[in-house]
Amino acid sequence: MSRRGSRDAGCWPFLVARGRKVGQRTLLVPGFLSERNLSGLLRDAITGSLTQDGESRHAEAPLPGGGRIVLSYRIVQASPPGADGVVLRDRSGRPIELAYGVVVTGGSGARARMSVADADLPGLRPMVLDVFARFLEDERAFPPAVSARVTVAELAAGTVPVPEPGQAAEPAPAAPGAKDASAAPSGPEEEAPGPEAADGPERPQDGENGEDGPEDRFGLVGRLVALLRGPGGGLWAVVLLAGWPVAVVPALVLIFKD
Repeated sequence: MSRRGSRDAGCWPFLVARGRKVGQRTLLVPGFLSERNLSGLLRDAITGSLTQDGESRHAEAPLPGGGRIVLSYRIVQASPPGADGVVLRDRSGRPIELAYGVVVTGGSGARARMSVADADLPGLRPMVLDVFARFLEDERAFPPAVSARVTVAELAAGTVPVPEPGQAAEPAPAAPGAKDASAAPSGPEEEAPGPEAADGPERPQDGENGEDGPEDRFGLVGRLVALLRGPGGGLWAVVLLAGWPVAVVPALVLIFKD
């Protein structure tokens, strides 16, 4: 494939970037990768820093089950929509970069590589910028757009319509044992439920709801024992033994009077 690429060659546009609030992900994914849930291959294959004007970078990635894809891409500085030349930064102050280009299948090496410079494919950059602008409107809810196979001639002429958001699955990047701060929720954190919430509704304490606690249940017996041990206890013992049904009433009166 020549530097400009065969004008009838097929390719799939893509875009990888992070947002102001969320981490790096594939925002425009080729349809054949979306169907197989392989959009993460693009993110993993892209390396390097910003490319120079007119420069294209290339990478290859194996497909599960056999075959390879070739990426031709550029990495450029992102700007807020409608503010070219202004550096767009995430909430940590890091400049945001866009990695965009095309995926070619069925070949490898120099023959599958192509130039994705603005001069060669003038329809490519406006497409990915449109997708990126829609992503910035609601980063967390944005479903990755899915690109269809197009020809180099169509991208060169700028006649390819901008893909609509699709349902491409994009696994969230995460480093082992660490959470990406750029992907942390921006809203207020919810308070963790306390022990009461974990154990269910609070149970009434003993003595509530009209029920006697353990101390009240055994208080009557304790008071009778104290009465028998106190002054006149012997007399009370005789009275109780002789006619306890009769003695219960005055005994209760004296006990509760105390």
